[in-house]
Amino acid sequence: MKTAYDKKMQKRIKIGKTRWIVSFLLIIISLSLLAASRMSAEFADWFGFNIYPFFSGIGARIWGVFPFSAGEFFVALIILGAIAGIVCLVPYIKRRKGNRIRAFFNGFSWGAAGASAIFFLVTVNCLLGYGRTPFSIYSGLTLEEYTSEELKGLTLSLAEKINETVKEVEFDESGRPIKPENFASLACECMEKAAEKYPVLKNYYPQPKAVIASAVMSSFNLAGIFFPITVEANYNQSMPVSSQGFTACHELSHLSGFMREDEANYIAFIACRESESSYFRYSGYLDALTYALNAYRTAVSDEEYYSVTNTLDPVILSEYNFRNEYWAPYRKKITYKVSSTVNDAYLKANNQTDGAKSYGRVVDLMLAEWKAEKSRKDIVP
Repeated sequence: MKTAYDKKMQKRIKIGKTRWIVSFLLIIISLSLLAASRMSAEFADWFGFNIYPFFSGIGARIWGVFPFSAGEFFVALIILGAIAGIVCLVPYIKRRKGNRIRAFFNGFSWGAAGASAIFFLVTVNCLLGYGRTPFSIYSGLTLEEYTSEELKGLTLSLAEKINETVKEVEFDESGRPIKPENFASLACECMEKAAEKYPVLKNYYPQPKAVIASAVMSSFNLAGIFFPITVEANYNQSMPVSSQGFTACHELSHLSGFMREDEANYIAFIACRESESSYFRYSGYLDALTYALNAYRTAVSDEEYYSVTNTLDPVILSEYNFRNEYWAPYRKKITYKVSSTVNDAYLKANNQTDGAKSYGRVVDLMLAEWKAEKSRKDIVP
């Protein structure tokens, strides 16, 4: 005759089996969706237009009500939960003499269920987006090989724009731009305005959130992060203020379903430059010019490079120096190097064959747009 203890244990084992079954199904569904998106851009597009807005919209609205980054606390809970789970699992197994293997799998089923649920959310809210048709197709841009002269033309054009914009920006006594009080709502407005020009970007945009542990983000070489579990755009509030506007829009652009980093950079650029806020326009042009200058630096001689940088307003050159001074100490940390390596591997695993260098491919998109505008001006009588 079974005792109450035996019945209780049997019930636990049955529930544990259910958790394993659910975990297995979630993983199978996630991997199937992922495989389909890798094999068919049409499927990835269909999912991005019809299913993704449902998942992301619910998550963004639920977690968006919190004034802090729910994702940041979620990460902390995962770490603490994993530690607590291991601590509790060991004595749990020890007490089950003669049946420890079953006890292990029964106890570990909690971790498996949690991990499979996280993998499913990351898949539908992020990973499938890497298989979508590139944003350049929707924006009508034609990506082509370019010459150093064309690159110079783009760089000088951006330099001219930022020299005009910097005159409208409000700076503090240290020469740093002053961040608007309604920063988060302005970032959302930037994205909503960009969606008016490019309907494919239309989506619900929750306000971007500053991470409390931003100094930790800096040590891991993170300016911002899109957290697919809570569908939040998070940014590093410790880094120079001039970077925060562009970064907030970059992370928000992932909520539109475009996950490739060059596309997120380009979307952030067009969102910032159309803003009514001079701060956001400044931040957008500053980061766009950074990528253009980095590309130009490797394509020409020192003399040609400095002939462009010498056209910049001294305030802009000062800001670039300030950025370098901020990041310099972090570049020496092992966490910075490890994070950079992991991010590079992650991007390569998600159809971005040049890894972290894919961020710089935004220059290709900006050049395509610049060349198209130049051609239109040339044909206008």
